[in-house]
Amino acid sequence: MILVFETNWTGTIHAPGNSATLQVIARAFPGQAVRVHAAADHLAELHRDPAFAALANVATVAVAVPTQYPGRLHLVSARRFRREFAILRAALRAVPADEPVLVMLLSATSTAIFAAAWALRLARRGRRAPAAVQVGLHGNLNDALGWRSRNPLRRRFDLAAALASPPSGLRYLVLEEGIRDAMHRFAPLAASRTDVLPLPANPGEDAASLPAPLAAPLRIGFVGTATAAKGIDLFLDLARRLGTRFGGRIAFHLVGRALPGSDPARFAALAEPVGTAHLPRAEFLRRLARLHYVLLPYQPGYYDLSASGALLDAITWRKPVIALRVPIVAAMFAAADGGIGVLCDDAAGLEEAVAEIATQMDAGRYAREVVALERLRAARQPAALAARYAALARAGFPELALS
Repeated sequence: MILVFETNWTGTIHAPGNSATLQVIARAFPGQAVRVHAAADHLAELHRDPAFAALANVATVAVAVPTQYPGRLHLVSARRFRREFAILRAALRAVPADEPVLVMLLSATSTAIFAAAWALRLARRGRRAPAAVQVGLHGNLNDALGWRSRNPLRRRFDLAAALASPPSGLRYLVLEEGIRDAMHRFAPLAASRTDVLPLPANPGEDAASLPAPLAAPLRIGFVGTATAAKGIDLFLDLARRLGTRFGGRIAFHLVGRALPGSDPARFAALAEPVGTAHLPRAEFLRRLARLHYVLLPYQPGYYDLSASGALLDAITWRKPVIALRVPIVAAMFAAADGGIGVLCDDAAGLEEAVAEIATQMDAGRYAREVVALERLRAARQPAALAARYAALARAGFPELALS
């Protein structure tokens, strides 16, 4: 049996990515029962995806997820740990003692990592079959290099500690090869116990993802939350400069939200007003569908250890990209032989690339970029990744004899 847990995100947050990942897991092991534990509203979002709802070997279990420090996975909280442990312990008790079990955390606080390891250790005392833990690490992997509490007890259970000395019977899972490579520099032991599953595309959105015909105004989009790490300052500067230069022939859009407290005047150069609330997925996709290009002015650092949901959205929706050369983006360009847009070395290169596209409006080149993205999208489908996940899970947890 495979027990899957999402104890951090509720509602629509990360629902498309979780749906796609669960499709990979369920397809990889069709003979295994997969039980998904998450908040009721998150499960409802998963079930709205027809591709997820069609999985015959998946059942869902609504749980009361921790309410302490929502979205702040880096904070060590004893109350959150107790809730995480209770959820995991109850789920393990529901598995027959003679059935091997893989516990998979779709996302994890550091305390959830220790909670899973300890719940498994207790469960083994009354079990006749083996059990193991797999932990998905996403953007929160950056927390291992950031602020740490001065309290020695909290430091003992933060992410840096979990990576420095991974609990036994546990392996990590990251979403790009470059992320594991970066881990070797600061957490070599954890990196040696880390597997890679490329961030999967969600097939439930394929039917609606027809490319936008290349026509004026050229629509350039920043996708996601407007943060410094994602390069929002550079994007807004380009919008001001190129908006003045090209007028109505080019339009810049934020497909996402501004941070609470942001000055609305900063976004005056964009084609429409921006808000600070999370966009409903339907509205997010409506705005994304109108774009011609996705601009990724990512800054060095953060995306060394995090996959990019915006880049995956660009692939899924076949939106060529104009991007700065950070490792995860450069690797994607290499996988597509460079044909998915323009890769730039600096801000001047981004401005030159956008200006050239707006001036030439080369429909033939644009069509070739869309075709290259279609190939990447096909390689990232859950059906295509299922065999890879099955191989890494069997190699990482041979004692489970997963089939």
